Amino acid sequence: MRRWWIGLLFLALLCIPAVPRAENYVAAGIGMNAPSFDTTDAGKVSLQKDLFYGGKIGHYFNDRGYNWFGLEVDMYRSTPGIKQQTLPTSSNPRLSGPIPGADFQVHSLAFNALVRVTGYQYKVEPYAGLGIGLNVGNVSNGTLRPEASFAPSFNVLAGIRYYMTESIAPFIEYKYNFAQFKFDRSNVTADYRANLFMFGIAYHFGR
Repeated sequence: MRRWWIGLLFLALLCIPAVPRAENYVAAGIGMNAPSFDTTDAGKVSLQKDLFYGGKIGHYFNDRGYNWFGLEVDMYRSTPGIKQQTLPTSSNPRLSGPIPGADFQVHSLAFNALVRVTGYQYKVEPYAGLGIGLNVGNVSNGTLRPEASFAPSFNVLAGIRYYMTESIAPFIEYKYNFAQFKFDRSNVTADYRANLFMFGIAYHFGR
């Protein structure tokens, strides 16, 4: 479970179009996840803020004047455990009264469409994007029974990168990720919302 997305990252890298003069990039970063977990029967369940890390690969189209548009594959991992807390009485005994908390991991794979401010004379480059993907939520112990849940996800992101050289660009990025998890063994359905703040560095090819 911990390494499946690394293999997918390298597979996607091999699939980047080999277009002459195309601009491709690889990036890695780390940041803070401030998540929320809104269940259908017990309301909001508090999650821990957590460091997350990940990587991405991308491609900007340099032909026909479309260098402002790009595509990327984004993968990251976070462990926003369920806090020990007291919840209101509900129809689900696992989410009623005092609960001991639980280990909770989320792996995310997203395919994003990007737009950016072009003009290579500028070292600062803002960008934004929308995307869809897949989240895997894994509960390993505690309040909920051990189980993995697969759910489609939706992404919105915005960031800014600074080109130290033509190839090396540190960046900061905010990303919002949404998915609805369903854990059948514990009879829990919940909306997962992640607010992700990332700092990273990218290496651009063919810029």
